[in-house]
Order: sequence, then C-alpha cells, then structure tokens
Amino acid sequence: MKPSTIFSFHESLNAAFLEELFEGDTIYAETVFEDFLRDLPAYWEKVQSSYQQKNMSLLGTNIHTCKTLFGYVGFTDLQELCQEFENKCALNTAEALQADYGMLTRKKQEAQQIIENEYSRLKRFNEGQV
Repeated sequence: MKPSTIFSFHESLNAAFLEELFEGDTIYAETVFEDFLRDLPAYWEKVQSSYQQKNMSLLGTNIHTCKTLFGYVGFTDLQELCQEFENKCALNTAEALQADYGMLTRKKQEAQQIIENEYSRLKRFNEGQV
C-alpha cells in the first residue's frame, strides 16, 4: 500500500530518476535502499581487495558492480564517476589511479551515509511517522 503523501528524496539523489523508477512506491524504494545498504559493504570490499592487489581488470569489474548499485538508489552522478573510473582501469596502473580511487572512496562513504539516512526516513514515512 502506497502512502498518500509524497516522499521527497535527498537533494544529492536524482529525484526524477527515482520517481520514474519507483513510481511513488515508497515501500519498494525502502526495500531497494535496504538492499543497497546490505550489499555495498561486501561489494566495496572486493573493490578494495582488487585495488590493493593491483588487479586492474578485476578492479574495473568490481567498480562496475558498485556502479549499478549506486544507480538503483539515485546516485547517478556517482554512477558516472564509477564508469569513468572503470574506463581508466583498462588504461592505468593502481598507482596512477590513487587520487581517483581516494576520491571515489570518499564519495562512496558520503553516499552510504546519505542512503542510511534516506532508508531511515523511508521506514518512518512508510510507517506513517512523518
């Protein structure tokens, strides 16, 4: 059952994309955000491991997986950064990508915090506590 009032997503998220994706179904949105929070740590651990091992092919593959996750929660800008990084993996060494990797890691942490907050907001909204 969809709540009757409209949920406004965080300004960092692509609200138009999320509205089209979820079609106002905040219960579904809550589930997707919960899945993101469950899956991201394990996926990012693979990113870290492949970066530390300097396995650029595997790093690109692992970033690709994270890119998809970021898209599902409306971080289309971060999704684009992941695509750029994925492309760079095919042409560069881990050392050459150190600054990009650090920036991407910081952005991932910020995104995770925003999604944690949005997930909590969605839960309260869906429970009628807004």
